[in-house]
Amino acid sequence: MPTKQLTLNLISDITSRINSTEDLETLLSEIMGITRDVLDTEGSSLLLYDKEKDVLVFNTTSGLKEESLSQLTVPRGKGIAGMVLETLQPEIVNDAENDPRIFKDIDKKVGYHTRNLLCVPMIAQNEVQGVLEAVNTLDGRSFNQTDIKILKYLSNLAAIAVRNRILIDQLNSRANELNCLYQISQALSNIQNSEEFMDLAVKTISDILHVDRVALNFEKLEQKGLPRSKSKGFSDVFQDDEVQAALYTDKADWMYKGFKVILANSPQGMSLTQKGIFQHSLIVLPILKNKQWLGSLTVSDKNTRTKFDEMDIKILRTLSNQVGEAYTTLQVKIQSERLKNIDRDMQTAAMIQKHSLPIIPKNYSLLEFDTYYQASREIGGDFYDMVIHGKDEVSVMIADVSGKGTPAALFMELSKTILQQEVAKTTSTKEALTRANEIIQDKSGFLMFVTAMLVRINMTKKEITYSSAGHNMQLMYRKKSHKIQHLSGKGQPMGISNCEFSEHVVPYQPGDLIVLYTDGVTEAMNAKEELFSDERLESAVLTHINDSPEIIRKSILQKVGEFIGDAEPHDDITLFIIRLN
Repeated sequence: MPTKQLTLNLISDITSRINSTEDLETLLSEIMGITRDVLDTEGSSLLLYDKEKDVLVFNTTSGLKEESLSQLTVPRGKGIAGMVLETLQPEIVNDAENDPRIFKDIDKKVGYHTRNLLCVPMIAQNEVQGVLEAVNTLDGRSFNQTDIKILKYLSNLAAIAVRNRILIDQLNSRANELNCLYQISQALSNIQNSEEFMDLAVKTISDILHVDRVALNFEKLEQKGLPRSKSKGFSDVFQDDEVQAALYTDKADWMYKGFKVILANSPQGMSLTQKGIFQHSLIVLPILKNKQWLGSLTVSDKNTRTKFDEMDIKILRTLSNQVGEAYTTLQVKIQSERLKNIDRDMQTAAMIQKHSLPIIPKNYSLLEFDTYYQASREIGGDFYDMVIHGKDEVSVMIADVSGKGTPAALFMELSKTILQQEVAKTTSTKEALTRANEIIQDKSGFLMFVTAMLVRINMTKKEITYSSAGHNMQLMYRKKSHKIQHLSGKGQPMGISNCEFSEHVVPYQPGDLIVLYTDGVTEAMNAKEELFSDERLESAVLTHINDSPEIIRKSILQKVGEFIGDAEPHDDITLFIIRLN
C-alpha cells in the first residue's frame, strides 16, 4: 500500500488529532498511530531526548513490543536514532540486516526484526525534543525522499506539540506542587499545639496525595514534650524494630537523594508486605534540618493502586521539607512561649523580691537612711534589713548570697528571715551571726553561702557594734578628721561551716556616716574589664559628704554608671547609707 498523500483534509485531521490531546502519554501514542497510518508501516517509535543524561528514551512505540521497549535508552551517536540525535539529519536504512549502523541490541532485547526504517529529528524552537522513527513498510517497499518529507512534516508537528505539552505539564505540575505547599502551609501555620500539628500534618498529606497510609517520625527533638511520631493507616507493627531497621538502616545511601521507594515485588518489599505494612508501593523521605536527620515521612498505597510517579515524589519532597520547617518553627514557638512564661514568672518573682525588702524610713530618731538595690538579673541574691530594738537602738545589715538567679533569690529569702530573727533575739552581733550560721547550715543544704555585715547602733551611747560574716570591708566616714575608716572583722561566710565571729565596738560623733555596700559596687566592670574599685567609691562618697544619704547614694550610682558605660552589670548592686546624728 503506498504512502498516503498529505491532502489538506488529512493535514487538518492530523493537526486536530494532535492538538486535541490533553496529556503527554496519549499525545505520544497519537503521534505514533498517525506515523504508522500515514507511512503505512508495521510500527513506529518516538524517543524523547533526556537532556540531563544525554540519551534518547523509548517512551512510546506503536505496533512494536511496547512493554519491552518502554524506558530503553539509546546513547548519542549509537545506532540510527543516536546518529540522528548527533547530526540532526534524517537517515534511511532499507537493508537493516546488513547495515552496521543498526543498533541490533535493541532488536535482541525485544525479540523484534527490523527490515528497514526511517528516522528524523524532532526539533522545536531550536531545541531537540527527540527522534521519530517509522519501522518496516508493510508492502516491503523501500523508504524514499518523499517519505522523509512526510515524516519531517509529522516530526515538526510532533516536536511543537510535545514541547508545548511538556511545558504545560511542567506548569501544571508546579501549580499542583505550589497548591499542595499552600494547603499544608495554611493548615499548619496557625497550629499552636504540637499534638494538633502532628494530627493535621498526617491528615493533610493523606488528603493531598490520596494515600491510605502516612507516618511522621521524629528522632532528634530539641524540646521535651513534643510528640515523637504520628501515623494514619499503619498498624502497630510499623513501630517494630525489625520494620524500622528495614526502612532506615540504609538511610545513609538515600538520605541526600531525598527519597527511597520500595515496591511490593522487591525482596525488601515482600518482607514488609507480609507484615502488613503496605500492599503496592511505599516511599520514605527524610526530614532534614541543616542537612542533619531530624526524622522521616513514610507514605504508602495510593488510592489508585498505582506506583508513586515523579510528580508524587516531587510533591512529597516539598511536603517533607515543609513539615520539617513547620515542625522546627513550632519547636521555636513552643520554646518561645515557655521562655515568655519563664520571663513572666521571673518578673513576678522580681516584684515579690523587691517588695520583700523592708521599707526603710528616711529618718528614725537621730538617724538618716537611704537604701538601693538592683539585681543584675531579674532576681538576685543581695539584701538589706533593719531591726528596731527601741527608740534609741537599731540594727542594720547588708548581705550578699553566692550565685545568681532563682537559687540565690530563694537562699536570700531564707537567710534574711533567719538573720532577722536572730538579730532580734540578742544584743550581741557576734552571737546573732553565730546562731544564724548554725541554722542556715542546718536548713539550707543548698551548698550556697552568704556574706553579711551586721551593725548595731546605740544612739544613747553614741557607739556602734558590728560583726562581719566574710563580707567585704565597709566604710565609716569620720567627720572630725574628714577621713574614711574601714570596717571589717573576723568571720567566714555563713552556710559553710561553724566558725568564730569577732565583735567590734566603735564610738561615733554626730555627722559621721556609714556606707554599707555589696561588692557589686566596687567590682562593677567597664568594657575594658577594669573594676570601679574602693578608691572610686570613697571619692564618690567624699564628693557629697555633707549632703543627705540620698544625694550621696545618687552620687555613687552616677559614678558607677559613668564608669561602666554600656557594659552589662555582672553583679547585684546594693547600698545602705546611714547618717549618724
